[in-house]
Amino acid sequence: MLTAHREEVIVADDGSLTLAHLPFVPGDKVEVIVLSRFASAPNRRREPRPYGLCVGEFVVPKDFDAPLPNEILDAFEGK
Repeated sequence: MLTAHREEVIVADDGSLTLAHLPFVPGDKVEVIVLSRFASAPNRRREPRPYGLCVGEFVVPKDFDAPLPNEILDAFEGK
């Protein structure tokens, strides 16, 4: 069974993260995905980006818009 847990934290000066209120116990196998929101973006472009910068670098799978598997949906719904 998969369980999803979301928590927003601030990175400490030493680069560490402190997570609280985790619904896991010692010995549980977990997968951690780190998403970042930049506090500032000094080099942000003002003009639109040109089209076609990544042409040929990747292919969008045909099933990109397919529904997620039930076990993933259940994890988001806390089942």
